[in-house]
Amino acid sequence: MHINYLYRGCFAFMEQGKIAVNVFKGILRAVFVTLIGVFILSLIMMVTDINLKVLGVTWVIITCISIFVGAIYSARKNGEKGWLVGLMVGLIYYILLLILTLAMKEKPNFGVYDFYRMVISLAVGLFSGMLGINA
Repeated sequence: MHINYLYRGCFAFMEQGKIAVNVFKGILRAVFVTLIGVFILSLIMMVTDINLKVLGVTWVIITCISIFVGAIYSARKNGEKGWLVGLMVGLIYYILLLILTLAMKEKPNFGVYDFYRMVISLAVGLFSGMLGINA
């Protein structure tokens, strides 16, 4: 009985490690997609003048696409618990963006807009993870 308990404990630890590795790989892909999106956006901004409201919406779209790609990849690689994997990708990706944003601001603040971005990131990650498993 004691050996069985140890076996299950080791298996659970390995499963958590598998989830963590897949989430990390998904976040890397999300960051890569973000870099591509920012590069394309910067090329467009060199040619045209973009309104700040349009720029904000464009940034949210780039973020959602990035989380979508990362969460689907992670969920498919994991093979199960897509909602959890996608949620983790969305949460960690948002935290990374928040840290980067706060580092660039003189006065860090967490406003309503940031809260909405967090909710959107979590929702996109959650549903993309489910889609990655079931599609």
